[in-house]
Amino acid sequence: MKNNKLHFLSGLSAYTLKSFFIRTALVSSVGLLFLFLSIKIAGDSNIKVTALEYFQVVLIFNLISEINVLIDHVAERFLPIPEKISLRVVLHFFISLLVASGAVFYFSKAVKEALFFSHPIVQLMMLLGLIYIFIITIFSVSLRIIEKWIFSVRQLEELKSMKLKSDYHSLQTQLNPHFLFNNLSVLKSMITFDPEAAIHFTQNFTDVYRYVLQSRDKTTVKLADELEFIEAYTGIHRERMGKAFKVITEVSELALKKEIPPLALQLLVENAIKHNIAVKDAPLIVHIKSNDKMVVVSNNLNLKESPFSEKTGLKNLKERYALLTDKPVNIHQGKENFEVEIPLL
Repeated sequence: MKNNKLHFLSGLSAYTLKSFFIRTALVSSVGLLFLFLSIKIAGDSNIKVTALEYFQVVLIFNLISEINVLIDHVAERFLPIPEKISLRVVLHFFISLLVASGAVFYFSKAVKEALFFSHPIVQLMMLLGLIYIFIITIFSVSLRIIEKWIFSVRQLEELKSMKLKSDYHSLQTQLNPHFLFNNLSVLKSMITFDPEAAIHFTQNFTDVYRYVLQSRDKTTVKLADELEFIEAYTGIHRERMGKAFKVITEVSELALKKEIPPLALQLLVENAIKHNIAVKDAPLIVHIKSNDKMVVVSNNLNLKESPFSEKTGLKNLKERYALLTDKPVNIHQGKENFEVEIPLL
């Protein structure tokens, strides 16, 4: 059963005008159906049921129904389901039976007939009334169980959503301190040895820092915004590395409108710089290309002789994507080229 149908069922016992009218219509239909069946099964064509008698039967059925609704709301405070479900069933059934007995007693006095209980219609209505009491008892308890189940599902979904957001932002913030610390160290060195270049570096660094702050609490950003940031970010490194570092971007207009996690491209460019030697005669070239479904970041390999890398940056990126989509991050490493494919969202 779909959620919207379950929501409709769980709301039938609510004290709202809409729920009350729906309950009244359904219960009145059942009461009239039972009376009609009793008359037809009895087979006495001489029996005439007045409008008042119809109204009285419908009123009794609705009274039993509304009392069950009242019991459900009051008992939930002292006999919650599912902990006290057995007591709740007994309570619903006993009070409904008490009301039904009062109704039978009322009709016996109103009709003033000695053989009132021996009449087939009366016997059939009593039998059908008992069946109705059983059904309304089970229905009342079932509605409360459905309501609690829906509430627990909502809570679980909210907790999952909160955990996903918490996990995502926890992973995202792991990038920022590392990135900022490295570039502040570079800026310090440039101020000492090349003040003019430090001015250009500072402008790019300001743009980069602004983007990092603006995207800090975002789950995704436009690819166009990320590429604008990458231009400033790579500008920082070009000030330091000169012609030993090149970035070539070939991205479609459609891809620019799609989204990726913030700082995803920065991580891949940073990895390329971190793990490869870049000199004027053998420059490090990073290609950023796209189609309508993914962005591909690749670079030529000229690996540094450095300590073993745990590749935490790529692991972090994969984990962030896993929280956002089922589409995988694909990594390909050949003898001369390293390539990462990240999905567009």
